[in-house]
Amino acid sequence: MLIACISCGTNNKPVSDVQKEKIQGEVKEVVNTFIKGCEENSFDMAIEPFLDSPDFVDLTNGRTFSYKELLATKPNFNSLLNQKCTIVDEKYTFLDKSTVLYTANSKWLLNYKDGHSSISDPEAFILMFKKIDKRWRVIYFVDSFVEKIVKYKEPSKELNQVELMKQMIGSWQGDIGKDTTFFAECKSYGTTGLEWSYKNVTKGKIVMEGKQFWGYDRKVDKLIFSSMDKGGDIGMYASWFLSKNKYLYLPYSDISNPEAASFKIEGEIKSPDIVVETTVVNNKPVITYTYTRVK
Repeated sequence: MLIACISCGTNNKPVSDVQKEKIQGEVKEVVNTFIKGCEENSFDMAIEPFLDSPDFVDLTNGRTFSYKELLATKPNFNSLLNQKCTIVDEKYTFLDKSTVLYTANSKWLLNYKDGHSSISDPEAFILMFKKIDKRWRVIYFVDSFVEKIVKYKEPSKELNQVELMKQMIGSWQGDIGKDTTFFAECKSYGTTGLEWSYKNVTKGKIVMEGKQFWGYDRKVDKLIFSSMDKGGDIGMYASWFLSKNKYLYLPYSDISNPEAASFKIEGEIKSPDIVVETTVVNNKPVITYTYTRVK
């Protein structure tokens, strides 16, 4: 629809071959700057051609972002060391003399500061360019990719994830709402696993209950667990300690890029008998609960 609307509102005179060659060279130069910014982990360089306008749209793997929302994703670059882009093929579509659609099939290697790497292959992206004030600016960006880990982070020699997580073995409770208390019991399972049972009780009545099964995955040096509320669907998550008393857990699908997780739980063991957990949605804290060990 966007392409159609732009085409209808512009000069539809054919673009000559000479003009196409000139325009393609100009647009390719901007594309190269965008890719260089990504490869050198320079967010400002990568986003520089994008138009700061309410009309700008970024569509990435099914999620839409305005220009301001895209700027807010800058911290995601902090976890990256660098990237490497390989263009498989590319295409230029000339809607008119001032509007060009650039389409590329590519693959990207992402190297993270923590030592692991992933590859996005295939990855397809579209940049719609509009010439504004004699400059080619990106007014619409589409990115679609499948990312998979190709090199796992080396297990930490300082943080033994299994032993640290065993601090949670025991019974816990905490107030989570009006007249509602959360109860949980954590048991050891085998040598590297945990089994959780939990429930919410309101005025003496169980209103929700469920179970979790945790297991250590040495390849990623994290605990992977499934969680299911009684009568609900199963969810897959990952959890790991960031220090000896602070931990994180989030959806398994976000394991390679925690900064982009739609939600996550940031936990801190204040003492052997007190744990505080904060729910973070879109990188903003929304609620905090305190849990006490039941003796």
